[in-house]
Amino acid sequence: MKKKEKRIVIFLIVFFLLFGGISLFLFDFIPFRKEKTILSFEELSMTEVYSKAKISDFIRIENGKLVDEVIDTSKLGEYAISFSYYNDYGRLRKSSFRLLVSDTTSPLVFLSSSYTLKKDSGDSFKDTILCGDNYDKTPSCTIEGEYSLNQVGEYPLSFVATDSSGNSMKQNFTLRVVEDTNSTSISTSSPTIDFLSVKEQYKDMNVSFGIDVSKWQGDIDWEQVKNSGVEFVMIRLGTQIGPKEGSKLDDYFLKNIKGAKEASIPVGVYYYSYASSKKEAREQAKWVVQNLKGFDLDLPVVFDWECYSMFRSFSISFYDLNQIAESFLKVVKQKGYQPMLYASKNYLEKIWTPFSSNVWLAHYTKQTDYQGDYLMWQLTNQGRIDGIKGKVDIDLGYFKK
Repeated sequence: MKKKEKRIVIFLIVFFLLFGGISLFLFDFIPFRKEKTILSFEELSMTEVYSKAKISDFIRIENGKLVDEVIDTSKLGEYAISFSYYNDYGRLRKSSFRLLVSDTTSPLVFLSSSYTLKKDSGDSFKDTILCGDNYDKTPSCTIEGEYSLNQVGEYPLSFVATDSSGNSMKQNFTLRVVEDTNSTSISTSSPTIDFLSVKEQYKDMNVSFGIDVSKWQGDIDWEQVKNSGVEFVMIRLGTQIGPKEGSKLDDYFLKNIKGAKEASIPVGVYYYSYASSKKEAREQAKWVVQNLKGFDLDLPVVFDWECYSMFRSFSISFYDLNQIAESFLKVVKQKGYQPMLYASKNYLEKIWTPFSSNVWLAHYTKQTDYQGDYLMWQLTNQGRIDGIKGKVDIDLGYFKK
């Protein structure tokens, strides 16, 4: 190409670049090219803390397209929320709106309708009452009413929980102060339930029949268990020794998992945790996975957290507790195992938010009325079965057959 032709080509390129830039400028700013895009939103929008809010929940757009994003609602307060959208000409624009994140959920209190204490005993019972909040790590938990542990009598009292946002819950109960607690209690024992009777009762439900075991069952004759019709077993792999402590294998874990596998019974495992932080839960999950090396599982790895009587000493919220469990289960899933949460009906309904992982429901009844999803149902802890000397938990599994 000759020099003259090159100069012409360069001139044309520069010309079109300049023309395009000027056109874009005019396109954006000439009055008769005014945008037809309309944004509508409240002067101050509101949402609940930890809600799964998105930009589209608060912004309405006409003649344009919103760039939708999840909003961080983990902190209380008023915030300017920036967002982007494409106008009717396809140009990317930015704007913002004000959002107030608030907490309107009352704390929760779990307590009995009455407590019986021996005269002159301490009142540490109040520290075991589950009092917690969805957001506040240390809500106010107090007893209203007058009582004396030095004087026999019945005292009508109220337990009141109040969080930092002013939300409160009150629950009444009776405190009985007696001379001797043994004289007021009647020892009752629940009748045992035979495993074969459970199979007969639920035979038409298209479920699998199983048990869950730990060191408390002692030595197990796994062949007898298999011959009794057990179709799966959940074995305690280990437990955290205590709050802020390390982990240890269940004394019978290795013996149980080897025996169950030799009897060709499908196996899953669970871990009992006192975790009070996500980091602690992740470390526990890694420990569990490490101790599963050499064993193939047929069923999930379960996170079992039941430290409700000491919940207040952990200084965590219910949201924190859910995040702790999710942290454990996330590691389990990343390592190729099926994650699962174990919890009883009342706590599943009140404390544990809907989980992406499967649920192992504990509800000791003939017919559960729990409305959430669950993969296993622990229906009794009073089971009897050939091959185990003491009582054992009996479970139904809703697995695909």
